[in-house]
Amino acid sequence: METLEVAQPKWNVPWPMDLAEHRLPSTHVLAGEKIEITFDDGSALALALDADTLRWRLTDEDGHSAGGECAYDAVETRPGLFFLDFVAAGAQRAVTTVVDRGGGRALALVSDIVDSDGQADLQQRVRTGRVAGAEGKYEPITATRELLGRRLYCEYSNGVAIEHVYLNSQAFAWQRLKTSIDELTPEVGIETGMIWKIGPELFLLHSRGRLPVALILLLDLEQRRNVGRLFGTGNFGPVDDRCGAKITFLGRMAYPDGYEPA
Repeated sequence: METLEVAQPKWNVPWPMDLAEHRLPSTHVLAGEKIEITFDDGSALALALDADTLRWRLTDEDGHSAGGECAYDAVETRPGLFFLDFVAAGAQRAVTTVVDRGGGRALALVSDIVDSDGQADLQQRVRTGRVAGAEGKYEPITATRELLGRRLYCEYSNGVAIEHVYLNSQAFAWQRLKTSIDELTPEVGIETGMIWKIGPELFLLHSRGRLPVALILLLDLEQRRNVGRLFGTGNFGPVDDRCGAKITFLGRMAYPDGYEPA
């Protein structure tokens, strides 16, 4: 599929809900570093970081490569573990990477806005791999079912809170419990999703609803915080927002033997 140029909105109205007030702070500790990741499928990602920008090159398993220079954001969620993301020039590709330098492994989610029969769509690919220079045995990041049945209250700001319910290995539900827009307060949704285990009580959620907008969220249930981003194209044009919340654990649903979610 070919890349689709999506027009920017012609109005200048800020998104009325603050999704980043409780986001963990960004860091510049990676300035001057080079990070090279060899993915399990044979592709590779090379990053060279300065204080505010990085140079990147993504090489597919067939040898085709793309790259450039752009701004980035990095959050050190745990010592040596980073949630690092950037949007390439042109705003049609986002690359979100969890880099576990201590474990020598990484997970990257590449999101591309593409043309699908004349409509904007979101094409995504998940890659897991090893960080160059890592010592010890490589253990790839894998999908997990550990969050199934859990309920979380995620407060993104003093005016926005959303409940998460992890239904099964392919879907999770959410509802707005608090928002600055009265009409949106009762909104409820179910999205397709996948969850990967990054570490003890540390998970990466990737989900997508009806619109071609992806949520990528790193949930640290030890710190009771999450950090993430939204990317895609919605009803009002391009979506490119970072987010982060304080988490309250609301409980876990227990299922009778033999009736656990798939």
